[in-house]
Amino acid sequence: MRREILIREFTEKDLESVYGLIQNAVAISYRDIYPEEALDLYKEYHNRDNILNDATAGYCVVAENGSEIVGTGTLLEGNVRRVYINPSYQHTGIGKQLYNEMEKKAKVYNNAVLELGASLIARRFWESLGFTVISEEFVPIKNDKKLQFYRMTKSLPVNDAEG
Repeated sequence: MRREILIREFTEKDLESVYGLIQNAVAISYRDIYPEEALDLYKEYHNRDNILNDATAGYCVVAENGSEIVGTGTLLEGNVRRVYINPSYQHTGIGKQLYNEMEKKAKVYNNAVLELGASLIARRFWESLGFTVISEEFVPIKNDKKLQFYRMTKSLPVNDAEG
């Protein structure tokens, strides 16, 4: 049963749920887009230590449906990273809600520009939020394959109303 989605800040007790969410989302959402070697690289990069280190050093939010964490995203300095939604909840607006919370925090931090690396399937989502592609990247992986993604950026409006 779906309830109203609550967006809140990550706490260390969320680590296992967030880790499981990300591993599952990569396995399901990327399996038809990327080779197995790329999935392995994504899963390795999104390990518990990296999730916790980024969450501790930056601003990490989760989306909850009841007691289930169904989405997450992290802002680390001016970098948006690790935005993942449970595949059963994708295309419901949760990603946009998470991003909006991170953008609000970025403005508090006085970030003028946000950057991110977008997967092939996430590019259109990020473009819909005002990000533009600055480069297409290819990372060599096992078996002479490559992981393709996009470096994207967005300029935030300067808030002159306060003073």
